[in-house]
Amino acid sequence: MTLKFFNRNVSRMLCSVSLLAFAGCGPQDADTASLPEQSEQSGVSAGVGTTGQALSTIAYRSSSTASGTTRTSLSITKPAGIVAGDVLLARIINRNVVAAVATPPAGWTFLRSDQSASQIKAWIFYKVATASEPTSYAFTLDLASYMAGSISAFSGVDPTNPIDAQTGQKNGTTASFNTPALTTSTANGVAVWFGSQLWTGSACPASPIVPPAGFTEPVDTCHVSSSTGMLYNVAHKELTAAGAQGAFNGSSPFPNTNIAQVVALRAVGASASCSVGDTFATSYTIQGSVASPAIVEPSGLAMSRLTPGVLYVHNEDTTAIVAISTTDASTLGTFNVSNVTPADWEDVASGPCPTGQCIYMGDIGRSSANFPTPPSTFAVYRIPEPNIGAGTTIGNLTATAFPFQYPDSPKDAETIMVHPTTGDIYIITKSYAGASKVYKFPQPLPAPGTMSTLVFVANIQLPTNPDDSNFAAATSGNIHPCANRFLLRTYRKVYEFRAAPGAAFETAFAATPVSLTDTVEGQGEAIEYDPTGTAYYTMSESGPPFRLRRVVRQ
Repeated sequence: MTLKFFNRNVSRMLCSVSLLAFAGCGPQDADTASLPEQSEQSGVSAGVGTTGQALSTIAYRSSSTASGTTRTSLSITKPAGIVAGDVLLARIINRNVVAAVATPPAGWTFLRSDQSASQIKAWIFYKVATASEPTSYAFTLDLASYMAGSISAFSGVDPTNPIDAQTGQKNGTTASFNTPALTTSTANGVAVWFGSQLWTGSACPASPIVPPAGFTEPVDTCHVSSSTGMLYNVAHKELTAAGAQGAFNGSSPFPNTNIAQVVALRAVGASASCSVGDTFATSYTIQGSVASPAIVEPSGLAMSRLTPGVLYVHNEDTTAIVAISTTDASTLGTFNVSNVTPADWEDVASGPCPTGQCIYMGDIGRSSANFPTPPSTFAVYRIPEPNIGAGTTIGNLTATAFPFQYPDSPKDAETIMVHPTTGDIYIITKSYAGASKVYKFPQPLPAPGTMSTLVFVANIQLPTNPDDSNFAAATSGNIHPCANRFLLRTYRKVYEFRAAPGAAFETAFAATPVSLTDTVEGQGEAIEYDPTGTAYYTMSESGPPFRLRRVVRQ
């Protein structure tokens, strides 16, 4: 069995001239053990494909596929040959019921979902294989629909932190399968590309989805239906250097609504841009002071994920966002969020989003002078990050609102954190008694403008000081670039919460807080890790001057 390495036309030409074409080539370019044409009446169809690719770090192992008519569960066979430590990527698709919520089997982690207005939705989940895996995996929906899906297995992936980056989007009535640009933090990874498209027909087409140039495509198949079919494929490509990878765009012969998604896997032993360590310097340095007159009450810091050496700082109650240098706090860009009137913008974070990288503004406080009575609902605003390195240094930014409420009662909060890989949005409440609560947005993230009810995650008890009522009040936080720990600061102290080696990120919420070097700001309001994880930055709301402080890891 061989792999398809595109150009697809070359593959067909070789088939046409080979005396063995009848054995090795067929009307459907799907490199699987058996992907029969499916009838709509059959209810469920499934296939398993196995192949190999000589990669220096990560190797494709095998894939399984399944599809079915109106149903609320889809079982996909375990890919062949997997062993403990392999990383599995599952992509689940449904037709015409995009309001459906997908639930994976135990042990799987939601990564992202993309959808059209009404016709198609695709979810991606991942898990690290254990020594004892079931023979199949059942993914469920809360609303019945036509379903299809695949599971692909890869060896040589970092089992502790397997996902380097991910992106995707819905494409309208078009034959183009476009994705937003992808930026990776490690070298020698593998990009895994998923295409999903509307299809109607009595058989799988001979020429389904064409992946981006240079990708190997082990799966290219369909679910047959006269009205609600789906084309779907899986392709992968070895990546070389870390950094901007650009967009990975594919196509098909059919101008139908589609979804293109890509996940970058991190190789075992990859030289990551982030690293962890437990010892920090006992002193801090003042990098510089913010000179921009637009900053009058800084309340949060967020590292740029597009341009190295850039931090974003914002005001508590105005729409200004200023980009400053991590070296000396000099102004690198000045922006205004033009379509929002803030109530109480208490913190900011950065992280992945459908357009690539975004700034997340937390309108999450309850004590601003901007409203006469404390609110009972709040919002997170997602703002596409400007590309300062490409010359965008001034202008208006447009925010997308994600309103939310708490599942119990309204809370005051000053901390927003965004997971650097999954994009999960966490809110940590503020308590002068140190009894903070952790909540997160449901996944997949509801449509913009839709009121979300947050999901309770954990309780946190911070150390208190009977002589200082501000000692334990949480004012800002940030998730480590390696996604296995987080910083949480109060007006007076800085803490790090660390997950055990190999444990899931959210276990860090139950860890004992480790006291780190305080930057002695009196009213500490902002904190952010360096992108490498080798330092953290802080800033106080007291000023001017508003000084940027840095503590390095030893």
